[in-house]
Amino acid sequence: MLKLELVGHYSPQLLEANQAYSFINFASIRSVFAQRSGAITYFCDGMLMSSFMSRVTGRTIGRVSFDFTSIADQVLGGAERLGKRVYFVGARQGELELFMRKIQTLYPRLSIAGYHNGYFNTAEAEALHADICRSEANILIVGLGAGLQEQFEQDVLRAGFQGVAFTCGGFIRQEALASRQYYPALINRLHLRAFYRMYREPHTIKRYLIDYPSNFLHLLALLARRKVAISVGE
Repeated sequence: MLKLELVGHYSPQLLEANQAYSFINFASIRSVFAQRSGAITYFCDGMLMSSFMSRVTGRTIGRVSFDFTSIADQVLGGAERLGKRVYFVGARQGELELFMRKIQTLYPRLSIAGYHNGYFNTAEAEALHADICRSEANILIVGLGAGLQEQFEQDVLRAGFQGVAFTCGGFIRQEALASRQYYPALINRLHLRAFYRMYREPHTIKRYLIDYPSNFLHLLALLARRKVAISVGE
């Protein structure tokens, strides 16, 4: 049986954990089940997923995403206030450098443990795991795409990383290319983020119009056959 562990909301106490966290929606749920690993705890990324999981579990599960419409500021601002060291992995080198300049402007007292682009081979990944551990980072933020980023944060934990890891999907690239924040305030307030992303990034249209309904039906089938167990932590 596949096991899926959810957390219903973000808490600042998570910054003290030695744990890997990621985010699921109806585009990424198949990659989650393909890993067959219980080492990651998931937030529900998107209102459809949070509403669905709230009904399935009978618990209130909020929408939590790693972007500036949700917990990115809480994590980075909390790290700045607490003196936590943050390591970033993801995006192309040019995008990453733009992102780092933006982050250092937004959080001038944030302690940067290091950063690396998201393009590396197996040997380079092992060296990166070691560098993250040596950096004494407390928080790792990884944006490599569904599946790869979850595997990376588990590998880093196995390599000896003692902090908390969050995946962030396309957050680094999106914020690097946005003059202010990726989602305009009105778009966020009206909950039109999916439509806005399809407009800004046409390659995501397939994800929303084909992958979402297909994976929704797949999840329903697994639940109906009792092939997935879902638990909700604090």
